[in-house]
Parts: sequence; structure tokens; C-alpha cells
Amino acid sequence: MIGRLQKMIVPSAAVLSIVGSMAMAQVAQSLRGKIETVASQALVVKARDGTTTNVRLADDVHVFKLTQASLADLKHGSIVGTTAIGQMSGPEKAVEIYIFPDESKHEPNVPTKVVGRENEVLSYTEGSVVDNENQVLTIKHTDGEKKMAMQANVRIVMLVPATVADIKGGQYFLVPNGKPTSLGTLASTIIVGSNGVDFAM
Repeated sequence: MIGRLQKMIVPSAAVLSIVGSMAMAQVAQSLRGKIETVASQALVVKARDGTTTNVRLADDVHVFKLTQASLADLKHGSIVGTTAIGQMSGPEKAVEIYIFPDESKHEPNVPTKVVGRENEVLSYTEGSVVDNENQVLTIKHTDGEKKMAMQANVRIVMLVPATVADIKGGQYFLVPNGKPTSLGTLASTIIVGSNGVDFAM
């Protein structure tokens, strides 16, 4: 009887291990930092926590560059990505807001975490603007709605469609909702600084 149980338990444990590994591989993570080198679709980057890692661009990767924007560009229904930091009380405080172009047909993803400078942890959230009043931004994402406090000097940028050829070493970047793999991070979207407009580092 014990022998039969062992025969049943071992394969079951192996299956659970495989399923668990697959589940972990599907957990999205956002990556932010500076591009060290570029070789076709393969990047070597230094994350904001100082670690060096690899980023592989998906064959159908969406590439965006930054251009300056303002509060007036945060319109109802606009698709945005935001980085925010938690506060002792009240909603998170928006650090940077990225407005996706309408023609990109970018689909919002679930909230993720991204390491900030000095190892601070920022949340990254994508969604559509529901409201922008009284210095509070409300966005709707796949898991519901989220409110963020906005200071008068909050950084707001518009994303302009670009190509892989626009990605250069030395640029600061953000990979929202990257997919962890055994070789690094697979990026379906990457945002890079340009023309004097860069990330709030």
C-alpha cells in the first residue's frame, strides 16, 4: 500500500512543481533602469537597484519614446500607465504618468511592482482615465479602479510610437509588465527617453 502511495505521490509532486513553475513564469514584472548595450532584439540593462540583467524584445514589441505632456492631456478614456509610491495615509502618490497614443490600441494590464531608486518600491498600473479632479487621478484597470494623488509638479509624458532602431545604449527605459524567463525578461512593450525628455530618475 505504501509503495502504491509513493508511486502516486511522486508523479503528483512533479506535476505540481511543473505547474508552480509555469505559474511563476507567467507573473508579470516591470523593469526600469538604463540600457547598457543593444544587439538586435537583445538588451543588457542595469536596473534601478543596480543589478544587471538581460531583456529580450518580443518579435512584435511595441516601442515608445517620451514627449512632454500636461494635465490637460489626461482626458476621460485616455489609456495611461502610472508609477506611484505608497504614502503613510491616503492614496498612493503618482510619480510619473505615461499617456499612450490612441492609435496604439494598447491593452491595459494588471498592476505590478517596479523597483525605484534607493530600492524604493513603486507600483506600476495601466488603465483608462475615469476622473481627473482635485489633484486625484482615478483610473480603471483589469482588477477594478485605483485612485492616486497628484502633486502640481507630477511628471506627465506622452508616448510616441517608435521602432527597435530607436533603442540605444545609454537611454533610460521602462519595460511595463515584462515576462520573466530563464534568460531574463521578455518585453512586449518598452518605453525609452528621447530628445531631452527622460524619466524621473
